Formats: sequence, C-alpha cells, structure tokens
Amino acid sequence: MTENDRSDWALPPRTNLPYDSPSAEELIQAVKEYLYEDLLPKNTGAEKWKLRIAVNALSLAIRELTEKDQDLKAYGAIMSELGVEDEAGLAYKIKTGELDNDLTNLHEKLFEIVKRKLKVANPSYMSEDSE
Repeated sequence: MTENDRSDWALPPRTNLPYDSPSAEELIQAVKEYLYEDLLPKNTGAEKWKLRIAVNALSLAIRELTEKDQDLKAYGAIMSELGVEDEAGLAYKIKTGELDNDLTNLHEKLFEIVKRKLKVANPSYMSEDSE
C-alpha cells in the first residue's frame, strides 16, 4: 500500500496471497469448529462417531497444509543426504545393501521421516519420549 492508497487500512493483512481471505486452512478450521462445537454435542451413536471421523479428517488436512512446506524441505534434505531422489531410490539402496555401512545414520533418517508423517497423520501416536 502506498501513502496515497489508504483504502484498505481497515482490512486484515493479506496473508493468503495470491488468493483472498479466508485461506483454505481457515475454511477447513471453520468447518471443523462447527462440526465439533455445534453438531457433535447434539448427536449420539453412529452420527457422533461419523462426526468425529470428519473432525479428525479436517484436522489432518489442516496439519498437511501447515506442515507441507517444512516437511518437503526436510524430506528433500534427507533424501539428498542419503544420496537418492525419492523413496524408490532409497528402497533400492536398502535392498542392494548400499547403506549397510551406515545403518545408524539410515535409522535416524528413516525415523525422522516417519516421525514427521505421524506428526501430521495423528500426533497422538507420538509420545513425548520419541521426539
């Protein structure tokens, strides 16, 4: 905004470029809150179970949106450190024994990948001891 253009002073900052607000994350969060806070308490039995599944699915989608860039960067770094481009290349190196001389490092790298995936898929699977 220039000094001459003050027409958007009252608007919230644009954090969803190139799109307008609300962001995909904000939309999903709003639906999740509606299901969890408004619908879930009013239902019982199978309907309540289905709503919990929907809330969990939306939570997972939010975590994927918020963690994806970081995880892609970390994943790329790990694959690079192991000298492969993708999981198929990694599987090949493991299968052929090319990484047998550095199993401790391999374990650490694989653990980091799994930990990041679990953090997104279901953070409750990760205990504080594993972090």
